[in-house]
Amino acid sequence: MKRLSLVLLALALSSCAHLPGGTRGEDRTRTELWNEAHLALYAQDFARAGSVFTSLATRFPDTEEGREAVFYIGTLHLDPRNRGWDSDHAETAFRQYLGQDTLGTLIHRRPEATTLLEVAVQLNMPPEERVTGLQPGTRIIEGPTTRVVVPAGQQRELTEEIERLRRQVAERDDQIRRQREELERIRRTLTPRP
Repeated sequence: MKRLSLVLLALALSSCAHLPGGTRGEDRTRTELWNEAHLALYAQDFARAGSVFTSLATRFPDTEEGREAVFYIGTLHLDPRNRGWDSDHAETAFRQYLGQDTLGTLIHRRPEATTLLEVAVQLNMPPEERVTGLQPGTRIIEGPTTRVVVPAGQQRELTEEIERLRRQVAERDDQIRRQREELERIRRTLTPRP
C-alpha cells in the first residue's frame, strides 16, 4: 500500500511538471499519455513506455511533455534492465533533447542529459578508448590447474607472449627429440654386437 501511494504521488508530481498550452482535450491527452508512459516505466515495460514516450514526442513536440519524452526515450535506451537497450539510440535521443533548446530555458534535465549523453558516447567507443571506469573489467581464464586473472588492456600483449613461448617450447621439444635420436644412434654404435 505504501509503495502504491509513492507511485501515485510520483505520477502526480511528474504530471504537474507540464504547463498547459493547448486545448483542454489536448492537455488531458498529454497528461494521460505522460501518466501511462510513467506507469509502464515503473512496471519495467520498456517497450510500452518507449512507445508512449515516442507518441508524446511525435504528437506534441512543442510541449513540455513532448520535449521531456525525448529525455525519457534516451534513458530507456540506456537502462541495462531493458533487454532492448541501445547506447546508439540513447546518444541520438540525448543529442536531440539537448538540441531542442539552445537558450537553456525550455528543458529541465540538461545536467542529467549531458551526463547521460557522455555515458552513451563512451559506451559507443571501442572498449580500450573509453574512460577507465567504463572499460571492461578483468577477465578470468581458468586452466586445468591454474587460474590467471588478466586485465582487459593486457590481454592482447599476453596472447602474443603466450604464442611466442609456445613456439619456443615446440622448438626445444624438437631439439630434445633430435638429441635423443642422436644419443640412441650413438648407443647402438658403441654397443658390441654378439
